[in-house]
Amino acid sequence: MNESAQERPRILIVDDVHENLHVLMNILRDEYAISAATSGEKALLLARRQPAPQIILLDVKMPGMDGYSVLSHLKSSPETENIPVIFVTALADVTDEARGLKLGVADYITKPVNPELLKLRLRTQLELQRYRHESLRFNIVEHCDSAQPPTLLVVDDIPENIHELLEALKDDYRIMVANSGIKALKLIDGETPPDLVLLDVVMPEMDGYETCQRIKMTTIGNRTPVIFVTVADATQEKVKGFSVGAADYITKPFDIDEVRARLRTHLELSRLRRFLEEQVAQRTALLEQSEEKYRILAEYSPNWEYWLAQDGSFRYVSPACETVSGYAPAEFFSDARLMERVIHADDLNAWITYGPGGGHVEVDVPLILRICRKDGGERWVEHVARPVFNDAGEMLGLRGSYCDITQRRHAEQKLDFYTHRDPLTGLPNRALFSEMLDQAIRQAEYTQSEFALLIIDLDNFKTINESLGHGAGDRLLIEVANQLRTLLPGVEAVARIGGDEFNIIIACDANAPGIDLIAHHLLDALGQAHQLDGQSVYIGASAGVALYPADGVTAEALQSNADAALHEAKMQGRGNLRFSSPGMTTRAKERLSLEADLRHALSQGELSLHYQPQIDLTSGQIIGVEALARWQHPTRGMVAPTTFIPLAEECGLIVQLGNWVLKSVCRQIRLWIDAGLAPRQTAVNVSADQLCRGDLLGVVCQALSESGVSPEQLELEITESSVMADRDRSFKVIADLKALGVRLSIDDFGTGYSSLAYLQQLEVHKLKIDISFVRNMTKNSGNASIVKAVIALGHSLGLEVIAEGVEEVDQARYLRSLGCDVMQGYLVSKPIPAEEITHFLQSFVPQITPIDDAGICTRFLGDD
Repeated sequence: MNESAQERPRILIVDDVHENLHVLMNILRDEYAISAATSGEKALLLARRQPAPQIILLDVKMPGMDGYSVLSHLKSSPETENIPVIFVTALADVTDEARGLKLGVADYITKPVNPELLKLRLRTQLELQRYRHESLRFNIVEHCDSAQPPTLLVVDDIPENIHELLEALKDDYRIMVANSGIKALKLIDGETPPDLVLLDVVMPEMDGYETCQRIKMTTIGNRTPVIFVTVADATQEKVKGFSVGAADYITKPFDIDEVRARLRTHLELSRLRRFLEEQVAQRTALLEQSEEKYRILAEYSPNWEYWLAQDGSFRYVSPACETVSGYAPAEFFSDARLMERVIHADDLNAWITYGPGGGHVEVDVPLILRICRKDGGERWVEHVARPVFNDAGEMLGLRGSYCDITQRRHAEQKLDFYTHRDPLTGLPNRALFSEMLDQAIRQAEYTQSEFALLIIDLDNFKTINESLGHGAGDRLLIEVANQLRTLLPGVEAVARIGGDEFNIIIACDANAPGIDLIAHHLLDALGQAHQLDGQSVYIGASAGVALYPADGVTAEALQSNADAALHEAKMQGRGNLRFSSPGMTTRAKERLSLEADLRHALSQGELSLHYQPQIDLTSGQIIGVEALARWQHPTRGMVAPTTFIPLAEECGLIVQLGNWVLKSVCRQIRLWIDAGLAPRQTAVNVSADQLCRGDLLGVVCQALSESGVSPEQLELEITESSVMADRDRSFKVIADLKALGVRLSIDDFGTGYSSLAYLQQLEVHKLKIDISFVRNMTKNSGNASIVKAVIALGHSLGLEVIAEGVEEVDQARYLRSLGCDVMQGYLVSKPIPAEEITHFLQSFVPQITPIDDAGICTRFLGDD
């Protein structure tokens, strides 16, 4: 495998100041996989997630839970106690360092951070962690002389410095002293060389850099860690020290607790490295002695064995490959990609992901797949691989027990089918579904998610059996099974429990239709005519639904409640749906009714558009408006957008609704242009479905063409989450829209999960700060920091920044002081109908009033 395919070390950075986070992330992002937390509570949560961070960089001074508390919690939990923690702090008091070291901190990095020193400390801790892990395979305690303290060589030409170190360290270490580089080299080459060198930089004749370089040129010294102890603190001097082989740097005047921590780290690292090198050397010798034996075993093994080099070429292929695959070893030597063509097409993705070149090889974990023989036959093989290392611990590739398991596999498949599958429909049977339900419960409990258990019972199946015969009934069950597979793509847990009863597990996904809509869709489809022996047969079905965890947290409870709901549905007649909770059944009926009303509203023109103005915070002028859909129901009254917009997304109406909004907005812009009132832009919200699955570009082009509106007068607001729903397609559509000339903005910025790299790639025109951050920003420092950061980020990328939800003068004043470009909210106007916003545009008069020392705030007044 290439180094680029290997997983980068995982670092968790904890700091409540965003600027500090960005500094550390910019230093480390190219070499490490980084996660970040701005509070101690969030840090503890991330530390316990899998895969866990390998190192935690932790700020000390934080509001609420400070660094010491976080460290104490980490070290008291078996899940996180072994994760090294490095304090990154501006605190420099000796008592602060002692407190952290007592709690178990691995190291200290002082702010402002030196990038090279930070990277060195991280590499040291990662290397130590790796050697500790490797040492678990051996009984390292038996090989260590715990009664003999390590030996330190202190090299310094000033007696006072030597005396200070001697006094501090003499109780824990054997001390050797040299007052020059020449004497230090003699002691290194002596009969009892030191385990670690503490080396001054500024010395007469031979300075510390030259001394360190010459130490590293010796056989013993090359394996001996050297730590510079000096008053020099300049970055270039430290970099120079690292370049000649120094392991670390301690600046005078030093804190003795910090010195002890550095010594413990590097002595343990050196001890583990030497021990493991000895083990590798011993085992290599044994392997060399047994080379002929292993060669004979490989050549005559019935298994197809191979050695794959780092560059992907084969270094060895056993003769058994021809017996299994039909291809000779020479054919694999001449064509390294032959194996990919041998793998069965249905198993190729698994091979690419988990095979030798996929980067996810699990040592000694079998991968079972099919190969296509040279003669056209098909064989099942079990593949196992493990990495190959040389004496220096460098990876030389992979060695990989293909074992032909064709006969075993066929027997297992046959047994598994009859054990776990309904022989008529091929669906999971009761036994397998029970396992699926248990697994769904465990998964939902772990992820804190929800799912639904549906029990569907055919309404008229007994009559079919009695009138047309059991053969016809069986064909009907097969057709129903196939219909359920088609209606529920991607849902594996569809089972025939017995007779005419089917059980289904469906995950409750916020981005998918509600369970009630899915269930009604199934019942509607099953109620359609089925063709049996040339005649149309109508059966219909009823369903009972239980939700996890609301209706039970065990398989027994969910089955019982779903059965009870099904019984109630059957009692009400055919084609009914009932939830275990009566309230859910009522809500399901209400949603179904509301969906029908929404379809009617779209076709009958019950929907309308309201508009909310957007104001330039510097000039006070109206620079744009945002169009917002409204629904005035004839009997329900005004239906909230938070009700009908999500419903439209769930039932597949959102694209139709969005297209209507786009065309209506463009017609309104045309009217404003003709009246001389058109604002610079009119904004329209775009859903994920429009962006990823609809013909958004075509609809925009049509709307602009029909209305004669210029593209730059239309602005499309896109949320982060909608872009990430289908990143590749979204980026393509957004690029095409920008090329067309349409203005683009990211709505609700900061609430999604996209990275800054994606933001740069999108090349939009505007960022819109979400109302959740604006609402309390004058009272909540966290929100204020986010607003400030978003404004700074937007301006750094050359984007216009608009804050929505501005309701108070203080909020406008604060936004103005931060340099925010535009505001929108009830302070100016609530969303109002088209005729009212037209009057508003005609009569609007900005009024500028002076504010506090932060600058000038614009107050907005419009004639009523």
